[in-house]
Amino acid sequence: MSYFTILNLDREPFSNSPEPEFFFEASQHVNCLQQLEISIRLRRGLNVVIGDVGTGKTTLSRMLIRKLHGDDAVEFHLLMDPDFGGPIQFLAGIARMMGAVESAYGLSEWQLKEAIKQYLFRRGIDEDKVVVLIIDEGQKLPGFCIEILREFLNYETNRFKLLQIVIFAQSEFNTILERRENFADRMNVCLRLKPLDFTQMRRMIEHRIAQASQAGHEPVEFSLPALGAIYLATKGVPRKVVMLCHQVILAMIVRNRSRAGWFLVQSCLRNRTPRRRKRRAIGWGVAAVLAVAVVAFLTGISIKRDGAVDPGERTATAYQARIADKTVYPLAASPSSPWQPAAAIAGSTAGTTAPSAAPLFRRSLPRETAGGQQSKAPSGPD
Repeated sequence: MSYFTILNLDREPFSNSPEPEFFFEASQHVNCLQQLEISIRLRRGLNVVIGDVGTGKTTLSRMLIRKLHGDDAVEFHLLMDPDFGGPIQFLAGIARMMGAVESAYGLSEWQLKEAIKQYLFRRGIDEDKVVVLIIDEGQKLPGFCIEILREFLNYETNRFKLLQIVIFAQSEFNTILERRENFADRMNVCLRLKPLDFTQMRRMIEHRIAQASQAGHEPVEFSLPALGAIYLATKGVPRKVVMLCHQVILAMIVRNRSRAGWFLVQSCLRNRTPRRRKRRAIGWGVAAVLAVAVVAFLTGISIKRDGAVDPGERTATAYQARIADKTVYPLAASPSSPWQPAAAIAGSTAGTTAPSAAPLFRRSLPRETAGGQQSKAPSGPD
């Protein structure tokens, strides 16, 4: 688009489509393509590539087709969404895609299998063609599709398999392989893609910018702190890196900048935060405030109830509270009069003595004698 010329770019450098021109040859991706090509040319049968979302599986499938497209001996068939409702639907789709039948209407499951088998024998033996079936989103394959693919691998000569199958799938496909050992045992290659490290991510960004930049002009630059912020936010997943860098490029165009820094990346990250997550955070905050308010309200009621108890009630709780008040109060007195509460002096003047209903506290509560001297109360039986 023309507005990318502001940054001296011929086209969009961070497109979310699997454009082969922007393919960055990371070591794991190059190794994957090489092993798949060798397996296909040797007609080894089943090959599987497993990776998390956004690790480059679809781009690899397009690169594999592009790499072998010029070879007339190789015939490719791409199945992008293998979510079929039944065996006949799956077989009819494969047969029509290969050209094994003109119309699959009214054909039984056995007839469709026979038509595909005859086609593979004709192309593989009579015409010496390598027929390759590439399946993207392989984690969507139902169980009956896995069984049919296993039967296809039985179509072979004494030297090679007649159908080469390459499945690109997410990590959920591991469960399918664990449940179907008779299918997993037929794998020739099982490769696993991982996110890029920081150096690979940096080179991928620079490679895309270089491919999209105009010749003879200064390219767009990402500072080292900006690259660090991108890596921390994306964990090196190629799709996430491309999506975030696209937002950064747009922000640079709007702000008329040619260099992306840490603050610019952070502003793009804030704009990309889902509203649902923000609303959920606000909802939890409101719930927490309400919970604190309820707890405070209930605690206030409990305190009021405790304060409304009549001190004259002869309950253990009220009595212990009064005793605790007498034992705690003397701590604030001076050392010269270690225990002279006003209540005790008033009780002595009135000629009252300590209640006899609390033998538990007699060891710690002194009382005044007739001469005004303090003495310990006799200890009760232990």
